[in-house]
Amino acid sequence: MVATNKSLPVHVFFMKTVIKILITLVVLIIIVIAGMAATGFCPPAGPWPQPPWCSAPGQPPSIGGLPFPSPSAYGEAPAVAAGTVMTVPVEAVVPATTDPLTLTLNGQQYPMEKVTDYYYRHAGVTVKSGDANRYSFAAGAKKTAEAQQTLTANVPLRDGLPWTDSQVLVKPGFQKGHVIMDAGGMIITPLRQNRLGATYDAMAEDGGEWFSYDYYWTYGDYTKPEILDEGPIIPDHTTADDIAKMAQQVHSKGMKFFLLTELEWNLLPGERENLGWDEFFKKLNEKWDAGGKFDTEMGNRLTDHPDDPEVQAYWDRWFAAFEPFMLTSARICEENNIEMLSLGKQINGAMNRNNEQRWRDLIRKVRAVYHGKLTQTVYSEEYTTFTGAKEMPWADELDYITIYYYNTFSDNEHPTVDELVASMDSFNRKEFDPLYAKYKKPLIFIVPFQSRDHAARQDWFEPLASSPSVGQDLTGQADLYEAFFRSTIDEPWLSGVYTWGYWIEPGFNPKYSFGKSSSVRNKPASLVVRKWFAQVQD
Repeated sequence: MVATNKSLPVHVFFMKTVIKILITLVVLIIIVIAGMAATGFCPPAGPWPQPPWCSAPGQPPSIGGLPFPSPSAYGEAPAVAAGTVMTVPVEAVVPATTDPLTLTLNGQQYPMEKVTDYYYRHAGVTVKSGDANRYSFAAGAKKTAEAQQTLTANVPLRDGLPWTDSQVLVKPGFQKGHVIMDAGGMIITPLRQNRLGATYDAMAEDGGEWFSYDYYWTYGDYTKPEILDEGPIIPDHTTADDIAKMAQQVHSKGMKFFLLTELEWNLLPGERENLGWDEFFKKLNEKWDAGGKFDTEMGNRLTDHPDDPEVQAYWDRWFAAFEPFMLTSARICEENNIEMLSLGKQINGAMNRNNEQRWRDLIRKVRAVYHGKLTQTVYSEEYTTFTGAKEMPWADELDYITIYYYNTFSDNEHPTVDELVASMDSFNRKEFDPLYAKYKKPLIFIVPFQSRDHAARQDWFEPLASSPSVGQDLTGQADLYEAFFRSTIDEPWLSGVYTWGYWIEPGFNPKYSFGKSSSVRNKPASLVVRKWFAQVQD
């Protein structure tokens, strides 16, 4: 046999070398992109394109389609091996008491540190991962029922419990719920990756039996007006398929679904590119301010000049543009057995008595498509929009009126719970007693109390921005919830309560401001909600 020369021709060797180099570069690029996405790192602005999670703040890409694993939730504690001894802090909310509070945990007693007369802490107790922990609390002659939790990670033992002799309120059909934070693709991306399961579970732990999501369409040219479905035009914004998937997941957890609908003034493609994070929200807020001003102006013109043909023509066009949004939402709800639908939120100008027939016509069309419960969501902010709820004669065609409870209860930085109770009770007498008497419709409250400084003023800020000038006040948020339930839970017109802006992660990334926002997750306020929800039977 003749020996062959096994050395490769030069051009073959060169090609193989190039291929190896290219493969190595691709692997390195994937690793770098994965690291940037997981950490949220954005390169400095320049002539180069920004990664998709940087160029459209609040709307990250569908990273499930990229060749690296989905990032874990921020603040998620790693699992601890079963049987491992852990020292974990304890947080508890109980009915207000002047007596010292004692924790009994697995047969051992621990004195609790008082923060307020209803909120208590302990620095650390010993438990084992995977073991069932049985516990109760007692103060004087009062005690809670024994509860049980199993911890598999080094996280606090937290609960909110009534006394065994606390009054139980029977309210048939009462809705106990949480509205997930409205954060664009930051909700939709993990939904598509099937990563919201832990959030649904956390909502249920915080007493939630209902889940709510705010479905947005946006104005284009709001002077026409032009109303656009965001899903097809802005990446990672909500589509009908997304809501269908969400409904399936929520129902699989044994929860019911309330779909909110809202109009916004979003930045459209061509307006949002190459903006820094805070720059994006500055520009977005400017657009909201301008759009809201125009909406208010057109609503006022309808009130002051109801016979003006130009004004009437505008509102005819508005309802013609709004109708596809509502009918699309109605079909989504009907096809996915969603239990309740709100016909709008953030539509203040349209909530005008002179639009009565337009609303009745639209409700009739929605009822022909959707056979669940209908409501509309109105704001309680005294100095802007609450007059809309007082002058909505079409309310007799709704099942509920939903109140977005957004107004000032005190200008003091740290008002007492008693001061807040008095303020809220006064507001109830002035606003909600007459509203219920007029329309005979039960009220559902969406509560947006924030864990920020001067919380009782309810000054809004953007939680997706860094908001460094806003301080955190966790107790202030808890006090507002405690006062709300003390003043309102036994009202005959109250038929449901939802917390607003429930965040999807157990921790709060300092890049954003969710730790100061209205989310109650893993904050003392969540335990206040648990305690009061436990006192209502439907």
